[in-house]
Amino acid sequence: MRKYLIITIIVISLLLTACSSSEKEFSDDDFVIFTSIYPIQYIVENIAGDVAMVESIYPPGVDAHTYEPTSKEITKMANADAFIYLGAGMESFVETAADALTSQDITFVEIGKHEELFMEADHDHTHDHGNHHEHDEHHHFDPHVWFDPLRMIEMGKIITEDLSELNPELQETFTQNFATFEANMKEIDQKYVDTLADKHHPSIIVSHAAYGYWEERYGIEQIPVSGLTSSEEPSQKDLVAVTKMAKEQQLKYVIFEQNSSNKTAKIIQEHIHADALEIHNLEMLTASDIENKEDYLSLMEKNLEVLRKATE
Repeated sequence: MRKYLIITIIVISLLLTACSSSEKEFSDDDFVIFTSIYPIQYIVENIAGDVAMVESIYPPGVDAHTYEPTSKEITKMANADAFIYLGAGMESFVETAADALTSQDITFVEIGKHEELFMEADHDHTHDHGNHHEHDEHHHFDPHVWFDPLRMIEMGKIITEDLSELNPELQETFTQNFATFEANMKEIDQKYVDTLADKHHPSIIVSHAAYGYWEERYGIEQIPVSGLTSSEEPSQKDLVAVTKMAKEQQLKYVIFEQNSSNKTAKIIQEHIHADALEIHNLEMLTASDIENKEDYLSLMEKNLEVLRKATE
């Protein structure tokens, strides 16, 4: 692992040298922010408005839990003012990127250092029957904080402060833009409250345990097939328990995600004769999302329609 890290850093250093002799993608006068997952990109774009160039290091549609940016993608950040990322176990590549870009004038901003933002990963509740995945215990916090619009507001406050420190002359602009952002988040939160207030079946079967914040905020109980990441495989006992709970509660749907396939969840769906629904995990926009000009608010509204159907 150490050998791989050293090789990666050397490759990135060579690419940085090559890039320095060619035309820069961004000028020195641009205020450039790179981000990791889409919800952070969305917040930065809304707080910064048109005074910053904002770009995600991730390509469209990837699984943010498992994707490792290439050396070329990391070097794109060399001329940026900052890289804003979640942390909390979400992005595994950040240490490598920080080492590779140590000679560059870029600030790494970790949202996850504000631990008050997160709820602890409730391993026993991930599978109420008590058979949680052994490697779930490595996750102290549930990183999927963006599913809660009110926590998005708290993230927005933090990012407003961070952007103001990076560019103090624009603090008033950032503060004004945050007010609009906050109002939008409160509006979508109220839509969730109103729509889910009279749910008949509060439990949903999901492909992985990403929706604990909906349970905390809106009372939607997730029955996950996999753990906090889609790559965490359930035990045989977990599968039996999920199937049993689905039959006992007469659940009619299994909810999948837009950018990943879960063969185990598909097997459960077929076994209990349930229909499939698709939800957007918001980690990254797909190429289709970008083409259709989808954003956090529009995707959250579509997710709400899925939840309405799944809980009716």
